[in-house]
Amino acid sequence: MMQPTIDYNDNHSTIGKIVKGSNEYETYWHIYNYRMSYEGFKGIVPREPKFYKEILIELLENSGKSKREIEALLKNTPRILTPFQYVGWFYKDDRASLWLKIVCNRFTNDMPPISNKIDIRNFLHDLIYNSNIAIRNNAINFIAPVYKQRKLDSIESFKRLEKIYIKSKIDKRSVAFLRDNKNVEHAYNYIKDKVPTISILKHTQDIIFDTTSDKSNYILAVLDYWNFEKLWGSNNLAQLNGKVDEQTREEFIKKIKDACNSKNSRDRAKKLKQTGIELTKQNKENLRYLAKSHGKTQQDILNELVGLAYNQTRNQEIQLNSSFPNQDAFFDSIPQTQPSSSQKEDGETEAMSEDISLIEVQEKPSSTCGDGTLGHSKIHIDEYALNVTIETSQNSGPVKPFYPQKSHDEQTIDEQSPADFNAKFIADKTGKFR
Repeated sequence: MMQPTIDYNDNHSTIGKIVKGSNEYETYWHIYNYRMSYEGFKGIVPREPKFYKEILIELLENSGKSKREIEALLKNTPRILTPFQYVGWFYKDDRASLWLKIVCNRFTNDMPPISNKIDIRNFLHDLIYNSNIAIRNNAINFIAPVYKQRKLDSIESFKRLEKIYIKSKIDKRSVAFLRDNKNVEHAYNYIKDKVPTISILKHTQDIIFDTTSDKSNYILAVLDYWNFEKLWGSNNLAQLNGKVDEQTREEFIKKIKDACNSKNSRDRAKKLKQTGIELTKQNKENLRYLAKSHGKTQQDILNELVGLAYNQTRNQEIQLNSSFPNQDAFFDSIPQTQPSSSQKEDGETEAMSEDISLIEVQEKPSSTCGDGTLGHSKIHIDEYALNVTIETSQNSGPVKPFYPQKSHDEQTIDEQSPADFNAKFIADKTGKFR
């Protein structure tokens, strides 16, 4: 690599002051112009990213030309160079540069391969300074740099290619899934796998990248190029070898997206199989905090949480979905247990004071029942109907109430309604316990 020999920032260097105001694009054209004018273009214009201005200064210092001659040389450079406005659309854009590389591969096999950003810059440098790109008979030709029509050919060629690129450039919103770097990797691999079977992709086989950003630009350039044949012209379709692919760009994008989704699904399944469970980032942090706080492993915390949640869920299901939905009605229908003699008076007093609808009264008769057996009687009173049913502890069926002897001053049993008689009978019986 050529080392700088002159400090062009030195105020004593007239040439240095002249060169200092030139940018990279212009400086290389100055080198080109000098070699055409004084060397007969014996070699190519080298690309030296760090020392390109030093190269020009050394050429001018060693030329033996006067200041006036050097100034005239630099001033005449625009006459034979391609103005930046015709190359600006791809000069600093890697995506557009890769698209242009694919286009050039369509017409020649002499282009060097590309595998990184430096290769991209070298490709553009040679295309602009060391070759003359010219469109002839609807085909791109690469002519030696000394060709007299260089300026006109380059300008017209780059203008036409820019129009085609703008029309064929795909909107990034239609491939929004490529914002995910994982999808970029999957899409890149998918396209490379299809190179042997899709003719359009065959012109990209010498472009191979390792970084995700370069792969993303490559994918976009491939999709931009997809409609090139149609936009280039019908004559070119018949002239060039290869069959135009029938599937549309939209169909190809859908296949890429489906391939990405499928690969992501397989990766998630594989990860889940290896780890056993997949948690969000926040829940992973929460789990680590719980394990540390309780002095347990994350596995123990997960097992306890799952067990607790399961038990709570099962308890709620049992309460809401009982296997015996009529159990309340069933237990209400079972007769209450007969109270002991010590609880009898308290129970009766409490029932009377709280206006309970069901009153139980126990009585020990002094005589035997109709069948000669002794037993306790239980009287059930319905406060609405006042129907009386007497049950004994030894008789399974109901026993008819005892009717007192008829009095001439009172209504007869036939004259009294059952409800009136029952009410009077209960009042007489309960009064004895007071």
